[in-house]
Amino acid sequence: MIVASEDNKVSVSDASTSEKEIHEPRQGYRFERKYHVQDLPEIEIEMWIKRSPALFFECFPPRFINNIYFDTPDLSNYHENLSGQAARTKIRLRWYGEFLQSQEKTTLEYKIKSGMVGTKNSYKLPPLNLTPGFSYHDLDTYWEKCDIPENVRHDVRLVLPAMCNRYHRKYYLSADGMYRITIDTGLSFIAIDRFDCQFNRIRNLEESVVVELKYSGDISTLDERLVNFLPFRVTRMSKYVTGVDLLSA
Repeated sequence: MIVASEDNKVSVSDASTSEKEIHEPRQGYRFERKYHVQDLPEIEIEMWIKRSPALFFECFPPRFINNIYFDTPDLSNYHENLSGQAARTKIRLRWYGEFLQSQEKTTLEYKIKSGMVGTKNSYKLPPLNLTPGFSYHDLDTYWEKCDIPENVRHDVRLVLPAMCNRYHRKYYLSADGMYRITIDTGLSFIAIDRFDCQFNRIRNLEESVVVELKYSGDISTLDERLVNFLPFRVTRMSKYVTGVDLLSA
């Protein structure tokens, strides 16, 4: 969780773990189902997952995830998501652990969606190391020292930071390795200003839990016993859209 302290700095609670290496680019599409759960506590959600026919177990240490989402000046990605456009791409920077002054490696991700399937292309970058007083000029300097393909460098020059978010994630894998579930809690959304950003304009969704079910293969391979067992309703909840809405309210 992130809160703004009296001296206008951001404080964070953390349980960081080592980051598993991500190699670029990652290929292959997978099906995804997202559930925005607001009427069950996290402990009960975990109970349902562990008791499901797929025999889920915790497969990776929990960790905090931080993102900066990018969009065009007229927020075209935001509006594409609102309109339900099936094919869309989001660009974000992701790192783990501390939100500010992190020394963890950062990853540039292209998150590509086509209906219910999605994939990511990822590029490993140096630590971003956000600090109060950040400006868009700092980001320009950061891109200059990143070893990325020229077409990717061109893409990131066309977009601007739209917002940051942070949440705590737990990872589950089915006994047969076919299905993966993630549980996100403590969702925080942080405005990122063009000049002298203090990261102190924050909105929290403390009671919300986002559950994502991900699986490879054809849609016909989805085990209906698993879907019918989980008492969650599929939603179109987008963390990016939610954050933009909350921060502009």
